[in-house]
This record gives sequence, C-alpha cells and structure tokens, in this order.
Amino acid sequence: MTTFVIVLAIILLLLFIGVPVAFSLGTASVLLLYLYDLPLKIIGTTVFGSLDSFVLLAIPLFVMMSQVLLDGRIGDDLFDSVNVWVRHLPGGLAIATVLACAFFAAITGSGAAAAATIGMVAYPAMLARGYDKRFTLGLLGTGGTLGILIPPSIPLIIYGEVVEESVGKLFMAGVIPGLVLTGLLVVYAAYRSVRGGYQRLEPASWHERLQMTKKNIWGIMLPVIILGGIYSGVFTPTEAAAAGLVYSLFITMCIYRTLTLRDLPEIGIKSAATSCMIALIITGAMLFGRVMTLLEIPQLLTETIIAWKLSPLMFIIAMNILMLLLGCILETVSIILLTMPLVAPIMHALGIDPIWYAIVLTVNMEIALVTPPVGMNLYVISGLDKDIRMVDTIRGIAPFIGLLVFFLILTIVFPGMSTWLPSVM
Repeated sequence: MTTFVIVLAIILLLLFIGVPVAFSLGTASVLLLYLYDLPLKIIGTTVFGSLDSFVLLAIPLFVMMSQVLLDGRIGDDLFDSVNVWVRHLPGGLAIATVLACAFFAAITGSGAAAAATIGMVAYPAMLARGYDKRFTLGLLGTGGTLGILIPPSIPLIIYGEVVEESVGKLFMAGVIPGLVLTGLLVVYAAYRSVRGGYQRLEPASWHERLQMTKKNIWGIMLPVIILGGIYSGVFTPTEAAAAGLVYSLFITMCIYRTLTLRDLPEIGIKSAATSCMIALIITGAMLFGRVMTLLEIPQLLTETIIAWKLSPLMFIIAMNILMLLLGCILETVSIILLTMPLVAPIMHALGIDPIWYAIVLTVNMEIALVTPPVGMNLYVISGLDKDIRMVDTIRGIAPFIGLLVFFLILTIVFPGMSTWLPSVM
C-alpha cells in the first residue's frame, strides 16, 4: 500500500501544480521507473505500441470529420430540418435543439462539436423567440453531451481499447441510453417551455417539411451511412470514420459548397491539434498503466477491494462518486485513461459487466462535460457569443446536472438498458 500512496502523491502533485495531464502521467511514469529500478526500455516500446492501433485510428478521422461539418455549417441544415417537423409543439424550438444535438451526436462522437455546431444556429434562434438566456445555454450545453453517449463515441473507442472490449458492442450499448436521455431532455424542454410561456411557432405545411427534408437529405444520410455500416457489419468503426470523412468532404465541397480547397489546410491544422492532444494523453496514460502493472498496483487494489468485501453495487457507487469528483478537475479522455487500467481488474474480480460499466462511466463523463471548472461544454457554449458570461452558463446548466444525475441512477438501476442490444445483435 505504501507504493500506491507514493504513486498517488506524485501524480496529484504534478496535476495540482499545473502540469498538463499527458505530461503529468509521463513524468510520473519516468520517476517511478527510476525510483523502483524498473527497465527504462519499456518507455520506447509502450509509447510506440500505445498508438499502433487500428481502432485508435478512428479518433483523428472522427475529429477531422467533426471539424469539416462544423466549418461547413452542416448544423444549420440539420437544425432547420428538425425544426420544421416539431416547431408547432409546446417548446418546439427547444425540442428541435435537443433532437438536432442528438442527430449531430450520431455523426461526430464529440460532445464539444455537437454543442458548438448546433449552438451557433439554435442560440440566436431561441433568444429571438423570447427563450430565457440561461435556460437556452443550459439546454445547449447538456444537449451537446449526447455526443459522447450516442454512437459513434470517441470516449467509448478509447474505453474499448483500454479494456480490450469490442467497440461495436460498446456502440450498440449506447443506443438505447442515448435515446432515453434524448427523450428526458425533450420532456424537460417542453415542460420548461410551457411553464415559461414561450410562444409556439406556426406549424409547417407538409410541402415545407418535405422540401426541407429533401434539401438536406445529404446531411441526414450521414449517420445512416456511419451507424448503418457499423451495425450491418459492412464497416469497422475505423472504416466507418474514414467513409464518413470522405462523405463529409464530398457534401460540403460538392453539394452544399460551404467549403473550398482553401479551407482544408486550416481544417487540417485544427483537427491535428485536437488529435495530437488526445494522442499525447493516450501515450502518457498507457505508459503510466504499464508502470502500474509492473508495480502490481492493480493486483494490490483488487486484493484490497476483495478483502473489504464490497458488493458490486457498493463498488459502482464508490466509483461514481470518484468519477464525479474527477470530472470537476480533469477532462473526459484523461479520466478514462487514468482510471481504467486500475479499475478493469477489480471489475473482472467482482463480476461487473464491462459493457454496462462503459455506459455508466460515459454518463459520468457527460456530467463532467458540464461541471466547472474544466467542463469543456461550458467553455464551448460561453464562446458562442461575446455577451455570454460564464456565470450565466453555469447557472443555466445547474438544473440539467440534476437531470443527468437522475439519468445516471436509471442507468445503474436498469443495466439491461445498456446490455440488451449488444446481447441480441
């Protein structure tokens, strides 16, 4: 246990003095190698091997596809297509925002991308119709979190690589929970809209609905291609990401003509920056996990948990509390890579289904996206307009955090919601 305390002290010290997560993990790993006289050659083999993965290749492809769709303003078309079908309902504009976020989530796998893309068109539209500013900010920030739950999901790809679980099964596990959370957000949006007395829009004619759907059919087909290809077995997740990127470039440059060849270098630079950040965190975390294995920390923790005779439910509750705390100070990818090498052996010993736990963890990460001080979606939403203050975003998000916690409890109480679909497909 002394070794574990030393490891924990080193990593916490590095994080709290402001060293970036990737370099904190790498530095801690090198220090531990020296302290315990472990072979330094594992640094090279682990760093290279951590990124030499066909599965992880999907991440930069999905990241670049998200950037293409963001810069190509595809979110505008998706929002308009959804809006014509639901705008006459109570809270129709708010419902359209949630559904557009869910739709975009089924394309990109990124919570920040979904929030930014839909937020750019939905935020001014909702304010123009008299919606409360804080409610609008909260709805957009929370709707964006659907991007990491509804497949394809970048966090689920990383989780699958770390615990050696099928990414296809993990994607299927996220479908029903993603739809349930979308439904909860729709109901809550309608309730708040009715209570707030927000005006309804005139219903669109069937001709207008069909015309708008026809106009935007190219964008609507994107999630069908990606998810249909994965679930039918035509594509692996990585191949689906590549196909989605090519299709995204085609529709933005040739069909909608919102991008040109001159835009591609900037898109490439933005995508490379995000992908390299994720790659560095993966490299540092994999090295840290390898050192933990050599020091037998996972085995020690597993034996300790078994000695305490914790039930699987008690362990899940304890991990959820830890994840909620970590979510306030670390971002999603870092939390998964930092904890899962230690948690996975304990899950196996306690007989916890890794597919189910992946969704529980992802819902925790959704909460992390909207909790200060480092919630990514808080900064994305606050950046939509120069007049948006961070304090307004946080206050607007607060009621939705309660909704996400309620959904987390549902996910824990009803594991079949996550495990049924992977078991039958």
